[in-house]
Amino acid sequence: MSCRAAPCSRPLLAAGLRFPTSSRLRSPLGDWNLWKNPILKSSWTLGAAFPNMFAMPSRLLRCMASGVSGDGGFARPTSTDEAVEPFPMYSWPDKQRPRVCILGGGFGGLYTALRLESLVWPSDKKPQVVLVDQSDKFVFKPMLYELLSGEVDVWEIAPSFTELLKNTKIQFVRDSVKLLRPSDHFRREPGESCTGGVVHLESGTVIEYDWLVLALGAEAKIDVVPGSAEYALPFTTLEDALRVESKLKMLERERFGKNSPTIEVAIVGLGYSGVELSATISERLKNTGTVKAINVQTAICPTAPQGNRDAALKVLESRNIELFLGYFVSCITEASTVEDSSSTITDSEVGGDHKKLILDLQPAERGLKGQTLEADLVLWTVGSTSQIPRLQPPDAPYVLPLNGRGQVETEETLQVKGHPRTFAIGDSAALRDPSGKLLPATAQVAFQQADFAGWNLWAAINDRPLLPFRFQNLGEMMTLGRNDAAITANFIEGLTLEGPLGHAARKLVYCLRMPTDEHRVKVGISWFTKTAIDSLASLQNAVASSFPFPLPTPMGDSSATNHSAAAAMDPDSEVVFDFPPYLCEYKSGRIHRPGGAPTVPAGTDPATGVVSKDIRAGPASARVYLPPGAAGKIPVIVYFHGGGFVVGSPARPATHNYLNDLVARSGAIGVSVYYRLAPEHKLPAAYDDAWAALRWAATLGDGADPWLLDHADLSRVFLAGCSAGANIAHNTAVRASAAGALPEGVAIRGLAVVHPYFTGGEAVGGETAFGPEIRGFMDRTWRYVVSETVGLDDPRVNPFVDDAARRASAGIPCHRVLVCVAENDFLLKERALWYYRELRASGYAGEVEIFESKGVGHAFHFDMLDSDEGVKLQERIVAFIKK
Repeated sequence: MSCRAAPCSRPLLAAGLRFPTSSRLRSPLGDWNLWKNPILKSSWTLGAAFPNMFAMPSRLLRCMASGVSGDGGFARPTSTDEAVEPFPMYSWPDKQRPRVCILGGGFGGLYTALRLESLVWPSDKKPQVVLVDQSDKFVFKPMLYELLSGEVDVWEIAPSFTELLKNTKIQFVRDSVKLLRPSDHFRREPGESCTGGVVHLESGTVIEYDWLVLALGAEAKIDVVPGSAEYALPFTTLEDALRVESKLKMLERERFGKNSPTIEVAIVGLGYSGVELSATISERLKNTGTVKAINVQTAICPTAPQGNRDAALKVLESRNIELFLGYFVSCITEASTVEDSSSTITDSEVGGDHKKLILDLQPAERGLKGQTLEADLVLWTVGSTSQIPRLQPPDAPYVLPLNGRGQVETEETLQVKGHPRTFAIGDSAALRDPSGKLLPATAQVAFQQADFAGWNLWAAINDRPLLPFRFQNLGEMMTLGRNDAAITANFIEGLTLEGPLGHAARKLVYCLRMPTDEHRVKVGISWFTKTAIDSLASLQNAVASSFPFPLPTPMGDSSATNHSAAAAMDPDSEVVFDFPPYLCEYKSGRIHRPGGAPTVPAGTDPATGVVSKDIRAGPASARVYLPPGAAGKIPVIVYFHGGGFVVGSPARPATHNYLNDLVARSGAIGVSVYYRLAPEHKLPAAYDDAWAALRWAATLGDGADPWLLDHADLSRVFLAGCSAGANIAHNTAVRASAAGALPEGVAIRGLAVVHPYFTGGEAVGGETAFGPEIRGFMDRTWRYVVSETVGLDDPRVNPFVDDAARRASAGIPCHRVLVCVAENDFLLKERALWYYRELRASGYAGEVEIFESKGVGHAFHFDMLDSDEGVKLQERIVAFIKK
């Protein structure tokens, strides 16, 4: 039997059954009130008995699109003096060629669009394709875990649709779907134009289409138990991954110090996602944290092949992970802050307004007792919900056949049952294999369905037989850490690749599955380069370690060092310098920055309207920000990010969002500096880059930057920075005090140092309570980032260490200085207060102001910009600029 798309005029009722002429629609709806016509009113809900009861002309679709009312989807008739404002219709370039609308830009939607582009079409039948997605990026979701381990960059696994589709005819629309109104289940008159229906978008735009592909995927279902929606985080989108990364970094920063409590992360669910998250986060935290993994079943990954399950269990049991199998979470609550007298640092001191979360566990198996767990972060990996039910027309809730999960029931050809012009794939579809079992909602299924959907669309448009979809399970893969993975291939019985070999094979497979050849090559080169550099460093150290050399024995240590054992250590796992939470350097020379370097591109920020661009600033680089509606001359803020001189950039999401907010609030031009990072580029490299960027801004971008030329008021230049960036801002101000350092007419109006990174050989204020290990750590880390230094008595980090440093600090050419401190910044608060007092006493001629944020920790505002204290701090800095 040949499988074809139903022609538009094909009758779906018994032969000869038609409505009387009096009940048919007249142009343009004539004198008929559709809502009083019982045939039309009830036809939406009679699909079960009579799926296609009357013909629907394309003009009616336009009426549906332009006249949707609150109580239905059809247009009401209007009098001649009553104007109706139509919804904007999406404009297709060609009026003749077929129109294909694809909803969802995941594996199913994007790959279907690319498949349609790759096929050979008759010139008059090649379809116009529009792809709709609420994000501007395609996300390779199976590799979101590598963002947390730092293995991949955002651009590698989340390229923009614009970049991917630039060499195609596919149009991309960034929008959310509001309503679906298919009409391909209605019978049409012979010769009447065929349309598949209309799609309403949240922006108000309406897309009329001939063929529709539903590939909307599923959303995380987070409101499962009391407290889960408020306190748990999902992990299904790029935004989720970046949010989890931000939370982890915040906890790592707050829990800095020898006596700090460990970080506790609870992960609910031990399917593939829960296992991969547990393995990745536990490897990242090492001995600084514990992962508590909870699963309602007593086995992990119950649907996984046995080889993958065994490999995963082996990894989970070897790491700092507590397994709670046979339990479900009944509720999540926020704990009140309780001081622990056994610890020198309480939770309130470490986390500011961060509080512990309490998970109530109830047994799902007999013989277990209920338990209560504490956690700093809860990740929820169980449950998802289809988007299709909420997109059904309110007057026709059953127009698409759905199963109990809200997925669309489809034929073997991937066409929606009763809707020959609508295809559904991926998580949106409920398709069963020959045994009657629902296909899993995995990337592999969507990837294969996209190929079939593209072909079947080609066949339907060209009146060729459609192919039934048959899923070929090629195997399953999971990541278990930075250099660990498990792969079970279905085509080789009993074969499971584990460890580094499985890790390399998994990355190779995913590289080959990237959506376009161009992106595949870029990602392959990037991954190969990273791997080659790491391998070369390991090889060099392995060769070096093969030559015997004496190892120093610490004084007072009576035990001899076992040289042969040390030489046999893996140089890529032996740590030679640990700078938590920013950086770890191994004996091989490899430098690992936990969390990697996620970035966001410059462009227009939809929340604030601020426009940014990346540009060369003399020998350095900078990201420049222009506030919305900029007119006339406005101040210039030269900003330096923090990160201990070893991490960070203006493109980091938190820094970029902060600058967008600061520029929008202050109405000033922002210049955020890409300075070189230690230890690859030790100080004074960062100071030199900062100075180059200031000089670039002070010369209006070497006289060539249009934003600065049109708007920069060089009599109102401000220097600002946080943490290490505040140190850079101060040292840049000192350098600007030299005669002729800046062009005539340039005036540094103010210097804002937020939670500044200063220290010294002698304790000041509350630093006297620190143990000797803190002073030693500060000395080691400072020497680590500077090429030459006298240690903590270096005036660049101790600006009032002697008379010469005092005179240099007192001579900064700023009218005003704002010093911002955080109440719970236990490491740097006292030194910031000391800087404020010493600057006032130094003879500095300007004004010195102090501002303290209550109940929060170091650099809290990047993760809590919208909190009460975050808003207060931002408003204080804005007032300082506008004063």
